[in-house]
Amino acid sequence: MKLLLFFFLLGLSDFSPLPASDANAKFSQNDLYVLREKSIIRGHYKDVASQFNGALLSSARTTWYWEQGADNSPLRNLLYHYPEPVKQGHVVAELGESMIVQFLQAYEINTVRFWMWDGDTRQTDIQVFTIAKDGQTEKIIFDGIAQPTIIVAKFSDQLASGLRFYNRGGNNLDPKYMSIIKIQAFYAF
Repeated sequence: MKLLLFFFLLGLSDFSPLPASDANAKFSQNDLYVLREKSIIRGHYKDVASQFNGALLSSARTTWYWEQGADNSPLRNLLYHYPEPVKQGHVVAELGESMIVQFLQAYEINTVRFWMWDGDTRQTDIQVFTIAKDGQTEKIIFDGIAQPTIIVAKFSDQLASGLRFYNRGGNNLDPKYMSIIKIQAFYAF
């Protein structure tokens, strides 16, 4: 009886019908599908130059790993804690040589961060390129003097299968070398 009275009162009231469950949604199902697909090609917005995401330093045979016995790869994630007596390592390319990072697949990226050796005041004359999906075409994203710090290169969205760091002029303390601690590449908003 109470239930019947409730429905009767509900029918006499001016309650508007409840909105559909997705009426306030910001994205349609198609929009969500597109965002999901873009997330995949953008490496799920993570560092696609990390060794844990399948990236490789294909120039490893010509690149020097400065500290022996340490994980010197610029694609590693362990950067801050090294047990004694291990020192923080870095990679070095000689004048006119390049460090080439190959991603697991082509990804859409728009930001590259690289950490130059900052144990002293060296400034290095380098060029950084993205390598297109075809593996041949390159586009310059940084051209100049790299300070001994973390450098962020932002550029327009592009599909890249890797990066190339070219030692154009060495550094001001030793004109032969380019030293890099860490390399990251990702899509940033």
